[in-house]
Amino acid sequence: MFKKLLFTLTFLGVTSVLSAQISFNDATSGLNDSTLKSGVAIGVSDMNNDGLDDVIRLSNASDLVIEFQQGDGSFVKLNVGNLGSGSEWALTIADVDENGFNDVISGGAYNNLKLALANSTGTAYAISTLSTPNIFLQNANFADINNDGDIDFFGCHDDGISSPYSGDGTGSFTYDLSLINTASTVPSDNSGNYGSIWMDYDNDGDQDLYISKCRLGVSNTGDGRRRNLLFQNDGNNNFTDVAAAAGLLPLAQSWAANFEDIDNDGDLDAFIINHDILSELYVNNGNGTFTDITAAAGLVADLTSLGLGIQVMMEDFDNDGFVDIFLTGRSGVHHLLLNNGNSTFTAATTAFPVGTVGIQSAAVGDLNNDGFIDIMAGHATGFNSPSSSNSDQLFINNTNANNWSEIIIRGVDSNINGIGARIELLGAWGLQIREVRAG
Repeated sequence: MFKKLLFTLTFLGVTSVLSAQISFNDATSGLNDSTLKSGVAIGVSDMNNDGLDDVIRLSNASDLVIEFQQGDGSFVKLNVGNLGSGSEWALTIADVDENGFNDVISGGAYNNLKLALANSTGTAYAISTLSTPNIFLQNANFADINNDGDIDFFGCHDDGISSPYSGDGTGSFTYDLSLINTASTVPSDNSGNYGSIWMDYDNDGDQDLYISKCRLGVSNTGDGRRRNLLFQNDGNNNFTDVAAAAGLLPLAQSWAANFEDIDNDGDLDAFIINHDILSELYVNNGNGTFTDITAAAGLVADLTSLGLGIQVMMEDFDNDGFVDIFLTGRSGVHHLLLNNGNSTFTAATTAFPVGTVGIQSAAVGDLNNDGFIDIMAGHATGFNSPSSSNSDQLFINNTNANNWSEIIIRGVDSNINGIGARIELLGAWGLQIREVRAG
């Protein structure tokens, strides 16, 4: 039922599994530009439809650069151009005009939402600005919100209600609150929207939305500006906030969330980054509710040492069939937590080369086409300013003998990138699921 192209999914394909300590090699020198400093939003996606993941970065948080992976492991750089004044805080990637080449929307603090639209050969991009409202973009997503086959845009707005835009399949977007109105359940000015993710948490085949809420200086845990929102889709594009009933309402200053299946039981579990309380891992009970298993999973010490978390990425880094957790943080700390296969996790303390600077932002993908997930890492000053001294780094997974399978999604009747599609793989390891997302 879903559609077309672009995201590669790597997961176990056999019943024989090797457990091994994971490690990464610093392969930054293999990039075309090994000195670039982004420190903020980074993307990994196949931009030119050649089956290889590419790197999308923002030099000095403002100049869009794409490095195309080549078959020999090298990269070729395309300088797309400057996106305007101020820093870009978020970006998202998809083929919004359906010409076979991926496009980018990015934005920051009231410096407009910019669309970089690829030409018919993917060799140049035209940069334009989306129509009002001008927002403080904290996070960005592409999703087919109304399931009409065209890719829509969702802009997570720090200072007010978030902005949905309806796409028409030609690269044009129209601000359209009828797609979804994400007003807080407890009335407020609807500010505090820090992170957003579209996924199908209740396994009913449609896209739901989770918003992580944070409003600095607001101490009342009942304030609508810091109560996370889980919008359940009824299948007819009607969205209802069920965060409290689902048990995904930590009443914290939450920065980000991710949903993946950590226990191979066929439903999506959740990890939420919080700043004023410990970050949390929740298991999906299979009935629309979640249970906090942070302590039982053995994560308290690692999450305490993380400090102020920034991003959470959930991937099977060692290809053992179970999803791991990679956390980045502001205080020079990052953690790779390996899934032990029993809903507990162990920190991979020697995964990165000795002397690796704390990773603050990152994107993941297969950047040498060997079936193992790699990390494109950035460093920053404060929360969003690019580091003045530390360039971005490419960490290549040193692999092991475990197997993998790569699947490229191609849409027919739904959106061209297959955003929202789900792959299921049943075997002795359980039921593995992967979803295609953009944001």
